[in-house]
Amino acid sequence: MQKKIYFLWFGQMLSWTGSQMSFFGLGVWIFELTGNATALSSILFTVAIVGTLTGPFGGVVADRFPRKRVIIVFDGIILLVMGFIGYLAFNDQLTVSKLIPFAIAFGIFEIAHWSTWQAFLGDVVKKENLTKAAALFESAGAISMLLGPIGGALIYATSGLVGVIVVDAITFFIGITSIIFIKTPPFEKRDRITFRNVLLDLKEGFLWVKNQKGLRTLVTIFAISNFAHGMISTILTPLVLNFADEKALGLVNSTFGVMFLLGSAISVRISKKIQGNMKYVLLCGIFMSLAMMFGSIRPSVFVLITWIAIEGLCGTIQYTISSGAWLTLTDEKIRGRAMAFRGTIAQSLRPVGILIAGPLGDYLEFDIYDKYRNILEPFFGTGNGRGYAIVLFLGGLLLLIVYGLNFKNKNLINLQTQVEESIKS
Repeated sequence: MQKKIYFLWFGQMLSWTGSQMSFFGLGVWIFELTGNATALSSILFTVAIVGTLTGPFGGVVADRFPRKRVIIVFDGIILLVMGFIGYLAFNDQLTVSKLIPFAIAFGIFEIAHWSTWQAFLGDVVKKENLTKAAALFESAGAISMLLGPIGGALIYATSGLVGVIVVDAITFFIGITSIIFIKTPPFEKRDRITFRNVLLDLKEGFLWVKNQKGLRTLVTIFAISNFAHGMISTILTPLVLNFADEKALGLVNSTFGVMFLLGSAISVRISKKIQGNMKYVLLCGIFMSLAMMFGSIRPSVFVLITWIAIEGLCGTIQYTISSGAWLTLTDEKIRGRAMAFRGTIAQSLRPVGILIAGPLGDYLEFDIYDKYRNILEPFFGTGNGRGYAIVLFLGGLLLLIVYGLNFKNKNLINLQTQVEESIKS
């Protein structure tokens, strides 16, 4: 691949690290303020549901305007949102209720950013290198998940939420600089935007995805997986903080980054072998589900790190294969909408998981676990937070069933053949 791609990788790695610090800081701030998972669940649900509903429109924008310019604008809006949050926090005016409108704005532009970013990557990387490029930028995400929680915890402990957001702003400008210097193919202007044209664009993108049986099956499986991960991401903070401190939480989150990075490095190395291979996707899913169930058995940082390590390694390989398949089978004119619909479908059940996780976790923690302690303790251990651990177990059980049932799915087998033929052509 060209050197400019590695320059882009470096800038985005720093920018995403700053974002991870902000996400970590906000999660800790909300839990410290409320002491329960429901408030955090409501904010995450708002971001997820808004992003899911507006995602396809972001795909229309990505196909109608120069994608580099769109990314810069969307990133700038996200920076302004975080700046307002920092301003309120600095003046002790920030509350959970005041975060809701910011969560709505963040949901709109963050999801639109990612669908545009994926389409942009397809524009600047040759088809035969797309899986390798997907793996490379997965490593940028991995490093951000490694450094973000650690850095976020250290900065939060000394400078609070405001300090975390200031660092996020600095890394934003570095990331934008790396994009500005990337040359993109000439942009072909389309007819002007009208309500009718937007609807036609959405219809065209939807029909394209509908006709791709293999990709549709794959993204449906990911939708169910994201439902489980939506629940787990919501209860992870209270699960850990009920028996450990924010440094332990940062360590657990950073472990995911370490293994995410390892998985990305492995994926880059074996990108040609795993390209379009759906069996690896399903095997990784089975390992992830078993690891989730293992992570629920004891209130132990070591147990959680073991689960997170397997999750990070397998999840990265899984996502790399999926991204490579989608980027390979889409052409430039439809890519923005296709990737947006991919994100919308994949994330469609995540808001539901987030919405029910907080109340369900609190109910299991404060009502059910005490009532049935004698039955549950041999399986999930003793102490605070074990009700939240049951949610983790249920998520793993669900995914084990889903991945197991699809191991010989004909649509996935045909998808592998499609990817191989597209690369050869």
